[in-house]
Amino acid sequence: MAHLVITIGCEYGAKGNQIGKKVAKDLGIKFYDRDTVDEIIKEVGIPKDIMEKVEEGITIAGKGAEGDVRGSFSKYADLTERAIHVQKTIIRKLSDRESCVIIGRSADYILKEHKPILRIFIYSPDEVRIENVMKSHNLSEDDAKLFITEKDKRYHKRHMALTGSNRGDRHNRDMLIDSSLLGVDGTAELIESLARKVVENESKTEAGGDK
Repeated sequence: MAHLVITIGCEYGAKGNQIGKKVAKDLGIKFYDRDTVDEIIKEVGIPKDIMEKVEEGITIAGKGAEGDVRGSFSKYADLTERAIHVQKTIIRKLSDRESCVIIGRSADYILKEHKPILRIFIYSPDEVRIENVMKSHNLSEDDAKLFITEKDKRYHKRHMALTGSNRGDRHNRDMLIDSSLLGVDGTAELIESLARKVVENESKTEAGGDK
């Protein structure tokens, strides 16, 4: 497959991570979820607890880590801005390296100029999300509702701060999919089919065949 980046934003409990992992496996490309990106960020000097505070919209004073992945930090006023800069840089480097699927981390916005790219947002009805979280986290219905509400607030706040748009907004997205309609396998197959078409169209454009 030609160099294609697939970004998948998703509501918590909509099984976006499982779907993204299957897409990457079936297409034979790299898979980077939130935990993977966070681990890379941690390795270059931004602790996970700092990134969690950034996600919550907390401004953190202090010096950032040093290293070539980030370049000069002198223009950043606080650690919050530096942490965001590191995240953007890492996501861009991952996308430039090879074809991949990237879950979350506002990658759809960060890579909006990347070509070719397929930007997906996966959602599900609240009752489906609650049921999924009850099973995956062994929670009661009330606890699952609260868990999802807190996750939604946290992710929305971070995405809004970085992009100025709602997480589920259609802008900066090519397709919004209700994963409960086709399930994990069916949704993955739909994305894979679209990905192959995007690559095909890109190849035609480069060859001058799509006038």
